[in-house]
Formats: sequence, structure tokens, C-alpha cells
Amino acid sequence: MSIVQIIKTNIYNFKLKKLLVKGIKSGEVTQFSDEMYKQMSKTFVVGLPVSIHIKYLNPTSGPGKCLDRSLYMFFCFDNALLVRGDCEDLAIRFGSEDSEHGWIEIDDYVYDPSLLLRFKKDLYYELYRPTNVVKCTKDEYCSKIGQKNSYDEVRNTTIDDFKPHGKRRLELGASIPLVRIFANNSKNKGFMNELNEFISLTEYDEEEIQNEMNERFQKVFGSKTIEK
Repeated sequence: MSIVQIIKTNIYNFKLKKLLVKGIKSGEVTQFSDEMYKQMSKTFVVGLPVSIHIKYLNPTSGPGKCLDRSLYMFFCFDNALLVRGDCEDLAIRFGSEDSEHGWIEIDDYVYDPSLLLRFKKDLYYELYRPTNVVKCTKDEYCSKIGQKNSYDEVRNTTIDDFKPHGKRRLELGASIPLVRIFANNSKNKGFMNELNEFISLTEYDEEEIQNEMNERFQKVFGSKTIEK
């Protein structure tokens, strides 16, 4: 990076920090509310409530998984816009090839799935200077080939689908053991409590699910079983 680029980067970061602090003080930037997480807990993706994905499985380095995470949040709210754009701060940190970012917008606010912050829209655009912005409504998303089925499938999934004999029961066999390790390693009591609550609601039984997975596996591939 040249000296000129370093100076420009430092000036941009200084302005970014100053505006962000000002936004927090004015209330234009706030953390996601408990009510928002509660709403996200009613939608399920990859065998877990979206609230757990967003609150506790947030990537901590690199470009992260903002495109997936913003899509998960988009599924949770009828009036949300799914948004994609190239953000200046990401271009500075990771290069223009990794500058694409994803977020959702509801009314006059931006919800950033990586920062876990809600911004007044005008301030967000002033802070991160996104370009090549594309916005998508629920109807526009569902109009794409194959997307309506995936959208409806997510929106129609309930906690009952993960209980014994539920149509999504076996997804727990893949999601719970792995996320349990993350929760225990994090030593985050909130994470462990919310995961345990979900486990309790689904009546999760590792041995029972393992046996059912083996039965289905045997029907397809013969007598071999899945190793634990």
C-alpha cells in the first residue's frame, strides 16, 4: 500500500469511527433488540433458530458469512428488503474483490448481520458508502426460479418439525452436536442457555436420532451404519 493510500485509509477510518461514535450517542446506532432476536427465534435454518445463528455464530475475522446471515434474517421479517452492495470499508480492509456485503433494511433502518447493529439508513450509507447496491423484496426473491419453494419451506417450518416424528427431526443430528461444542467452548452462558432451551423444546435425544439416521442410511445403502 502506497503512502497516499495509507493516508486516505487513515482519514477514512478516523471519519468512520467519529461518525459511528456520534451515531451511538444520538441513538441512530443501536444493538439488535431483544424483540428482534425473539422474532428471529421463530424461524429455523440449518437445524437451528436464526437467532442462534446471528447472535452466537457470528464470524470474527475475514469477510465472514454476511450474505448467508443477511438471507437468514430476511426470512424472518415479512417487510424486510434483502440488500447487497460493495462497501468501502471492506474494500479498504480486504480488497475490492472481497468488498461485497449483505444486510437487510426494514422501513428507515439498516440491520447489519456482522456488526449486530441497527443503523438509521442515511447514516449507514454515509458511514460505509456502499456502491452497486441491489435491493430485493420478498415477492422479487420468490419470483426467481426455485426460490419460492425454499422461502416457503423456511417460513413454514415450526418447532414441531424438529420434535419426534417431525419432518426436520434428523437435521438435529448434524446441528446440535457441533453447535454444542461451540457453545461449551465459548463459555457464554447466554449461548448455552438458549441452545439448551431449543434442545429441550425439540425433545432432542442423540441416541434416538442416531438410530433413526442409521435406519434410513441402511435403507439406501445396505447394512452399514453411520459412525458416531
